[in-house]
Amino acid sequence: MMTDARHLKTIEKRLLWLSHWMIHHANHVRPKVDGIKTGGHQASSASMVSIMTALYFSALKPEDRVAVKPHASPVFHAIQYLMGRQTRDKLANFRGYGGAQSYPSRTKDNDEVDFSTGSVGLGVGITALASIVQDFIRAKDWGQGKLGRMVALVGDAELDEGNVYEVLQEGWKNALRNCWWIIDYNRQSLDGIVREGLFERVEKIFDAFGWRSPSWAARSGASA
Repeated sequence: MMTDARHLKTIEKRLLWLSHWMIHHANHVRPKVDGIKTGGHQASSASMVSIMTALYFSALKPEDRVAVKPHASPVFHAIQYLMGRQTRDKLANFRGYGGAQSYPSRTKDNDEVDFSTGSVGLGVGITALASIVQDFIRAKDWGQGKLGRMVALVGDAELDEGNVYEVLQEGWKNALRNCWWIIDYNRQSLDGIVREGLFERVEKIFDAFGWRSPSWAARSGASA
């Protein structure tokens, strides 16, 4: 789906409002038997809303798949609501029984979830392995269909998970293609502020495992 920057900005504002409303309603408006705060992360949604707007309303093709950053699930549910795939009642019951899930879930959500991403750290692994499986299928005589891009939206604090680095090694060993990880470097974590300068360290780690950025791919002529 392609649209111009002006329309994308309008959509972005609506998604930002909807995602924040879901969290506020769950914490401060919806009745709670025990009075305990439901939770939700507005900063995690605010830092992803521009990226997710561009992806879902401009960049993605039918064959592409996305693993949404778990704590940005309100933005994902808001996108599905604007597309007519999610209900207002489920948005109002976010993080409640039968409502839109805290993390996108293929089994519990009724909107179109490509990959379940709870808990954190799963999105990077599943997109990398999905890309490898996709290459395996296409290498067979019976393999059909277009190659899709497997996109993981990853929080910077999510990079603390050990499986991230296992997958980096697997990606190098299997000449991984068509896999894109977008790191949300907002420096916000439930445990505190992410250390200043982490991104330089992240770039060095990816480079050490033989991964390349989109800018390198564009210069070298690589497909991904």
